[in-house]
Amino acid sequence: MAAPQKIDRRNNMDVVRYYLALSVVIAHYNLLTGHSIPWITSSYTAVGGFFALSGFLIFGSYIRHTDLKSYITSRMRRLLPPYIFIVTACAIGLVAVSSLCASQYFSDSGLIKYLAANLSFLNFLHPGLPGVFEGDNFVNTAVNGSLWTMKIEWALYLSVPLVYFLYKRFRWNNTMTFVVIILLSVAYRLLFYHLYATTGNNIYFILSRQFFGQMCYFYTGVLIYFHFDRFMRYKWHIIIACLIIILSLNGLPYYNITIQPFVDATLVLWVSLVGSWGYRLSRHDNISYDIYLFHYPVIQVCVWAGAGTLPEEASLAIVLLSTVLLSVISWNLVGRPFMNSRKKRLS
Repeated sequence: MAAPQKIDRRNNMDVVRYYLALSVVIAHYNLLTGHSIPWITSSYTAVGGFFALSGFLIFGSYIRHTDLKSYITSRMRRLLPPYIFIVTACAIGLVAVSSLCASQYFSDSGLIKYLAANLSFLNFLHPGLPGVFEGDNFVNTAVNGSLWTMKIEWALYLSVPLVYFLYKRFRWNNTMTFVVIILLSVAYRLLFYHLYATTGNNIYFILSRQFFGQMCYFYTGVLIYFHFDRFMRYKWHIIIACLIIILSLNGLPYYNITIQPFVDATLVLWVSLVGSWGYRLSRHDNISYDIYLFHYPVIQVCVWAGAGTLPEEASLAIVLLSTVLLSVISWNLVGRPFMNSRKKRLS
């Protein structure tokens, strides 16, 4: 068993988190408004980048303590309060944009179904609210299409104690364990994407990006954590290799399913860990998670209000400013108090 790594806190992870969150915002903005703001990083790549960062940080956090209760509790304190807040806030506040009157809205069974599905991380079962975001102006009626990743996030977190137990119990080589998990995840992605390509059934595409399909990102982050010293020692060799792969293999069939996840995860961690140019931002509270949670309903409300008819730059600015403002409020009223109460308990 490798000892926990000592990671320099003067890194660029917070900047990278904001960039990934912005990538998701712009992708969903383009999707929901019909605009076409150019951006180099897709939402799927950005989500994979978040999972890679989580793997790097979370596995290391667990092996430093190996206390399952503390591990789960700390994750709950960080993730659940703002998540519950955004779900319930939308359920209550979006009555203002519903085509139903308040009495019809709050008595409609769809409201309870929405709360039950979303609070249990099964938002795909009932993503919409009664009379909300319906009509030709909307691409879909989903209140928050970003929440599909949360059940995957939790499944990945819960896989950490299990994987740790298995390779400790059976004395497996940890590096080979992570490599096998990554390869099995890629095989899973390839199988379901192939089924989607050959049948045209969208369910296979949806399944290809669920929990098993995201493990390749998460456990690439774990693999880099366990070989952090070597990763930093050969950082320039690694970045050159990644660029060569992108330039030479990008056109291969199924490249985005098989090779790209490993390359993307490696690049995200490379930019996060090499140098300290983004350190100043890490001295401030990070609200990228809140931005991720809030942006989708903000865009939908802006479409409802007619902001999609404004010039691209103006409507995007409204979306970004509104999302950041709500995220700051969420962090200060919901997220920070829960994190601070944990710190007081530990002091």
